[in-house]
Amino acid sequence: MSKKRLPVAVFAYNFPHKKTQDFLFNLKVSNIDVRIILAAESIKLNIPEPTIRTKIRHIGVVHPREIAEAFGFPYSVVKHNSEKAVLQIKESGAALGVIAGARILKAHVIDAFPLGIVNFHPGILPEVRGLDAVLWSIFENKPLGVTAHLIDDKIDAGKLLLKKKIPLFCDDTILDITERIYETQLEILANALDMAMQKKAHPLPKGKYHKKMSPHLEQKVLSIFPKYLSLHAGCKEVL
Repeated sequence: MSKKRLPVAVFAYNFPHKKTQDFLFNLKVSNIDVRIILAAESIKLNIPEPTIRTKIRHIGVVHPREIAEAFGFPYSVVKHNSEKAVLQIKESGAALGVIAGARILKAHVIDAFPLGIVNFHPGILPEVRGLDAVLWSIFENKPLGVTAHLIDDKIDAGKLLLKKKIPLFCDDTILDITERIYETQLEILANALDMAMQKKAHPLPKGKYHKKMSPHLEQKVLSIFPKYLSLHAGCKEVL
């Protein structure tokens, strides 16, 4: 067995959540030293429901507490931006944080880690910051992919660790693309943490921040998607 890597704290959700589940599985397989899971309760967001579906509806997701018990990961239900969370981070000895499910983290939480907190953004930074990154990438004719970065107190900013574009196929749907972007986050997870440990990060230039896409533009994305594939995947556009 390979030796354990850098000690980390995982920001997660305290309810069944696909990303939280899969990140914890991946960290275990990669022999990452998980010192604590900081699991936050659900928060109702004031964001309108999309008019088009961009994510697969998963079933059979395992509660993160069950995963923690099976793997021997310390587990704490705590508000991520609380002083209690900061105290638990410092007591755990975690040098690095990794986001497997969290809302916006504040500066005092980020500063609790000697090496910072790694986030995986479902878009190429700094070109596509903010919400609905997949839809905005298609709308603005930008490449699709994932960016691993060390966060700061700005949204989708900080220091770049690595970015990876996804392959595209002529029969792709938007659901295919969002799932492939998600799988790419898992693919680069261990490598990104190693790069953070080795301090191989570079400042991210400031890019345009994107708000929640309007229903009108969501429908526009659907109409231009075939043309997007024709340009980026070499497909013949169906007229």
